[in-house]
Amino acid sequence: MDTSWQVGDGELFRNRWTARNVQDVRDAERQQVARLERVAFERDGLRAVHTAIHDLLSRVNAIAIHLAKAEAVGLDWRESVEGQELKAAAMHATVRCSHESALLLHPAVIEAVERLITAAYPMYWTRASGSDPSHCREFFEAGQAATRAIAARLRELYGFATGG
Repeated sequence: MDTSWQVGDGELFRNRWTARNVQDVRDAERQQVARLERVAFERDGLRAVHTAIHDLLSRVNAIAIHLAKAEAVGLDWRESVEGQELKAAAMHATVRCSHESALLLHPAVIEAVERLITAAYPMYWTRASGSDPSHCREFFEAGQAATRAIAARLRELYGFATGG
């Protein structure tokens, strides 16, 4: 009995099976690389927006110091050269937060940063900038919420449990 055809069929099956497995491994590797690139992109974006938030908080705090000094002598903090520079720096920091947040991917982080950007405006635009307790509270709570949202997302990206 001639069994040569059976060996050929078995070899063909083995070659197809091997090729399919090799392709599956390559697909899995490509998916893993793509996932790692997405995580790196998002992580870098979160780091950049966190730096921008820190800068915004620092700029608003600098205004608060200048505001207190100006109020002590009955002046409008915005009328001095230093006041104009501080206002411009705070505006620039707000714009930077907005730009850095444009590439964010996670909705909770996007919402938190948008809240901070909205809360920042009254902190440097008005004569009473930073002296209204409700504006101050909203601004600093928004800053804290944005930082917490970033930290929670980073924990998710690195596979850590996200506790409240």
